[in-house]
Amino acid sequence: MTVRSVVDLMCREVVEVVTEYLDGAMQGADRVRLEQHLLACPPCTAHLAQVRATLKLAGGLRKETPAPEPATGVEQDLLTLFRRWNRK
Repeated sequence: MTVRSVVDLMCREVVEVVTEYLDGAMQGADRVRLEQHLLACPPCTAHLAQVRATLKLAGGLRKETPAPEPATGVEQDLLTLFRRWNRK
């Protein structure tokens, strides 16, 4: 195993647990290990920042007003098209 594959494996782990980290659900040695990796890995640090930004933006989306109803017949047209496509 090369050094690069070890780093890649840890980066994959960061991607898998980043939401757990941001939720504050990660504790102990796992949290320390992740934070140490972030100090040494700019791509993972950038990924963490992107996830934070995405969560912040998504948190601003609210369903205060209901989604508009589709135009008359659109739903049926889409179902018909899907059924035709699905038969192929």
